[in-house]
Amino acid sequence: MEKQLVIRNLLSIITAFACACGLVNAADKNGKADLDPNSIKGLTGQISNLQISLPAATDIKLLKESQLPDDINFKRMAQWAMNYLINTPRKEFNYEPVFQCHPLKCPPVPKGHDPVVACDTESRMDWEWYYMRDISGSDAGRDIEEAFHKRLRSYMDANGLLWNHPGAYHEGNINAKYTKEDYVLHTWGTVKILKSLTEDYLRTKNPESRKMARKVMLGLKKIAVWDDKGRCWFKQGMGTLKADGSVVPNHWNVHPAPVIDPLVTYYLATLDTEALDFAQAYARGIMENCQPGGIRFDKNGVPSGGFKWGPHSHATMHAVWGVTHLGVVTGEREYIDFSKGAFSWLLARGTGTGWFPAGPDSCCETCCISDMISTASLIARAGSTEYYDYVERYMRNYISNLQFIITPEFEAYYRSLNKDKNAEEIEKGLSELQKYQGGIIGGSGLNDYENVLLGGLAGFEMFGCCAPEGMRAIYTTWSNIIEQRPASKLGPKGVYVNLCLSRRSKWGKVVSFFPKQGRITVVPSVNDTFFLRPPHWAPKEKVRAFAGTKSVPVKWSGAYIQFEAEAGQELTITYPLISFTHKVQGLWKNSAPDLKVQFEWLGNMVISSTPHGGHTPLFTGKPRVLPEYKNYDD
Repeated sequence: MEKQLVIRNLLSIITAFACACGLVNAADKNGKADLDPNSIKGLTGQISNLQISLPAATDIKLLKESQLPDDINFKRMAQWAMNYLINTPRKEFNYEPVFQCHPLKCPPVPKGHDPVVACDTESRMDWEWYYMRDISGSDAGRDIEEAFHKRLRSYMDANGLLWNHPGAYHEGNINAKYTKEDYVLHTWGTVKILKSLTEDYLRTKNPESRKMARKVMLGLKKIAVWDDKGRCWFKQGMGTLKADGSVVPNHWNVHPAPVIDPLVTYYLATLDTEALDFAQAYARGIMENCQPGGIRFDKNGVPSGGFKWGPHSHATMHAVWGVTHLGVVTGEREYIDFSKGAFSWLLARGTGTGWFPAGPDSCCETCCISDMISTASLIARAGSTEYYDYVERYMRNYISNLQFIITPEFEAYYRSLNKDKNAEEIEKGLSELQKYQGGIIGGSGLNDYENVLLGGLAGFEMFGCCAPEGMRAIYTTWSNIIEQRPASKLGPKGVYVNLCLSRRSKWGKVVSFFPKQGRITVVPSVNDTFFLRPPHWAPKEKVRAFAGTKSVPVKWSGAYIQFEAEAGQELTITYPLISFTHKVQGLWKNSAPDLKVQFEWLGNMVISSTPHGGHTPLFTGKPRVLPEYKNYDD
């Protein structure tokens, strides 16, 4: 209760400061408004104490005269992520990366080969080189990247299919030893390399990358099972096949392979309609439950089956994300509606802050958070724009906060946890962890890194799947902040600013004033029509628009405010920032049936929780600001 009073007092001080600076009307100074808690979408539980804590500014200054608050810096996040990509592949093992990194243990990484890596950690990292370079602009580590891509491509046979041992499907068996006699056709690695080859082609126009990508697409098409209705599926699901084409039994096989998004990406890059047809056939196979023994979706897209506790969240949503992408590209609403149903299924099992259960209700998986960000961004692109706020929430509250950095606080905690080790061992452990900075922590809890409230299962781990998938979430969010769109039934041609986050782009610079104000300012680099979106919960009648510092009429275009812009002219919208209390209980029937958690929100950011996060809290009352990364030239 004392902490809540401190937070409320802090918000009151901020509001008073805004009033004193002339940022708000006198009529709005009390921050009171007749707000409906039902207007806040995407949260599980109860909302109370809803109020306007920072009214919309009615007078503004130009950027050069404004003091900008600290907020998420995507370029800096990508620079740190490059540290992980460059330093974790081990040259002595032909650039094999690591699945098993335990940041709180000493030593943090087992010696020798990691049996879980093949076609999993490495196939996920394979994309991230492209994504993190796009954001950071870094040219560092090109030799390591080239060797890394070469490693994965060496698994490909003449038909474009990847062969390796099945260690990724047995991640609990960390001491397994595999030989070439154990090699299987690796579905997961094959669909992943289709995406990375396409990403390479998009950036380099290398004809060899395109040729290899088509070979992979045709290889996957050949091993699919097709029926007389034009639908297809893999009999092994996301699993593996033996050389004779028979299925290798495994509990992951019931989940569909995440092949649709790679197929759609390849189609967009090459306009190869064979890939689009394949994607649609596989989507029908998922939606109409064609895979024998696979998980089942009802008519609304809600899945069932799988493990004893139901479908695995990441394995399911990784495939559903592709169905959403297909819906955006084709404009066929049934794909979007199906995806929204699956999204709602998992949303109802999570809190809405960014915490989603991997399967059992006791563990959150960063891979799944990234899937939900990807899916939400595409559902938003298809017209349900409130889903952009879900993207921002999951980034602010989880992905940004979970990027691993060795802070003085972490170092002190590490030393205290490993005080039974000698000084040399501790220093060696901290030195090894330097390589893993920039990866995204997996297995986080409701309010901390360590998952204390739910028994500590998998808490504060640097899983080789989660670390790079968190980077995908960074890229997805960054790429959706601002984009240029053609005219469609969803809106006119123009430049769309979707998220209240800062970014520089070729279309213009976006500056967010959060958490100091509800304000977005855009400096266009092109003459075009610009569309700026306030959060879905901002009362429309209280949103203001400005050209330069001059107040202009608010012209709505759907959920966006429209401007006719000239390059260099500052465009601004202001909106009220809301605060509220969010209470969740009853989600953890197996692991913590009596647990109640309370979150205090400002806009799309959780600023505190009850209980507090202990030694490794996620919510600190302010955006995560990373230190500069200075170990390479960017």
